[in-house]
Amino acid sequence: MSTLFVNNLNTASGSTITVPTGKKIVVTDAGGVQVPHMVGQIVQSGTIAAHSNSASATWADTNYTLAITPTATSSKVLVHFHIPYRLNGTSTYMRGAMRLNRTVGGTTTLIWNTDSNFERLHVRNATNEHDAILSMTFLDTPSTTSAVTYTMQSYRHNDSGMNYISAFQSTYGGNILLQEILG
Repeated sequence: MSTLFVNNLNTASGSTITVPTGKKIVVTDAGGVQVPHMVGQIVQSGTIAAHSNSASATWADTNYTLAITPTATSSKVLVHFHIPYRLNGTSTYMRGAMRLNRTVGGTTTLIWNTDSNFERLHVRNATNEHDAILSMTFLDTPSTTSAVTYTMQSYRHNDSGMNYISAFQSTYGGNILLQEILG
């Protein structure tokens, strides 16, 4: 077997390079083949069944948090959250909000729902509680090869009761999925 050393491939004619039938190109390292805009890696949480709740009108971290380490600074991260939530109270309005933070090297940046208390969850004329699912997808450009942690925060407005970020039953819950999209 011989070894071919080359920095670039080009065609002698035409615009395609063909690998003959029955032959393969074998790459021995993860990430050895990179095509722009392909998924480089996927990180997913298991089912998050534990709950967190907020009884005060302040932003609070939820238990929806997950980290990924991009392989290139040109990569983007596609963030998917699927979060069961419950607004509970006796007022005419039950209002809450969610926002997404990115943390790299101890520095936290608000990246989704950047208006400090913009309502994402709102029920009018409710009698006691409202259950729903918040599903969200966001494309982030962290521009780093350091670990990136994404954390969802919740907020309960002053005129509401409790804002539960939880599972409807102990065995059900939401999840987080992070995909590195190669640049």
